[in-house]
Amino acid sequence: MKHVRPQRGPLLELIPDFCRGGALLTQAFILQLVAFVLTLAGDARGGDAVSRLMMLTIYLQWIGLISAILLCWARTWLAVARPGVVFFVCWGMLVVVVLFMSDLGYFVVVELRWTEFLPAETRVEFIARHSAIAGIVSVGMLRYFWARHQWQQNIKAEGEARYQALNARIKPHFLFNSLNSVAELIHARPNDAEDMVVDLSELFRASLEKRGQLGTLAEEMELCRSYLRIEQVRLSEKLSVEWDVPDELLSWSLPMLVVQPLIENAVHHGVSRMTRAGMIRVTIRKIGSRLVVEVENPIPDDDLVGQQAGQRGNHIAVDNIAQRLALIYGDQARLEMGKDPRLDGPVFRVRLSLPESPRNGEFI
Repeated sequence: MKHVRPQRGPLLELIPDFCRGGALLTQAFILQLVAFVLTLAGDARGGDAVSRLMMLTIYLQWIGLISAILLCWARTWLAVARPGVVFFVCWGMLVVVVLFMSDLGYFVVVELRWTEFLPAETRVEFIARHSAIAGIVSVGMLRYFWARHQWQQNIKAEGEARYQALNARIKPHFLFNSLNSVAELIHARPNDAEDMVVDLSELFRASLEKRGQLGTLAEEMELCRSYLRIEQVRLSEKLSVEWDVPDELLSWSLPMLVVQPLIENAVHHGVSRMTRAGMIRVTIRKIGSRLVVEVENPIPDDDLVGQQAGQRGNHIAVDNIAQRLALIYGDQARLEMGKDPRLDGPVFRVRLSLPESPRNGEFI
């Protein structure tokens, strides 16, 4: 029998990607801070302090640059190595770089007769001391990267599990409401009930065929229209829908089933409770680099019912969507809702604002 072990996350995440400019700038900034600290910790003053700062800056930045180049080059073959090998190889490269640079630095300083910047020690002692410091600091730094990698993997796994759990709660909620509608029509209008079941099966087939967690706005709109066809059978002329969805936005990427539950709430806690006909307005537009979705529904005449529509009725779907958006976009997405008083009657509006892509490219 073969023992099946869980797959490890990408080992390249154990160390920053020094092939990118962002990591290089961060490293340069940190090393410059170290140069300032070492200068202030010394006894040099005035012009000597400035000279010492310049020497330390050149020394540390060259060490950082060469180390970054080696780590960038090593990423291609470290991908297939074990975590222990990755840790040891990175540590060894950093120590070797410091050993080489300290030897070169000592030689240059002696040749240029800048011996006032050197401590009272031999060349071997100078190289050994710097290499030992590099070895200790590198162990701590790599251990930090390892702990950060493990933490990120745990957070990602927990977020994925929570996302799947929240996503699974959507289908039973919608199915329960839809089957209740079918049950109401079976005896009175069996043909409409049959058409409703067909639309329901098409709606679930479309949602289940979406293997990824993100789809396009066009796919989400098709799910919304399938749902509204189901409700149109039940509510007939009482329900009307006004769409304002530009064609150029239909390719926008967004999580599936984030707009449909909002429309479902607008139907069940708005139009369906009205004593007269009601209209749902779906408006989608691009503002800057964000997609803004607004769903409006009339509020029933009874203020108590209207309050329930804004709080209890929207709680399940809206809370679910808010949690999913937080997992996918962090704090970059916004979900707002509230009443809007108008001359022709108050409406309840839900506004969804989404960025162009998930945080860190996740969930794609």
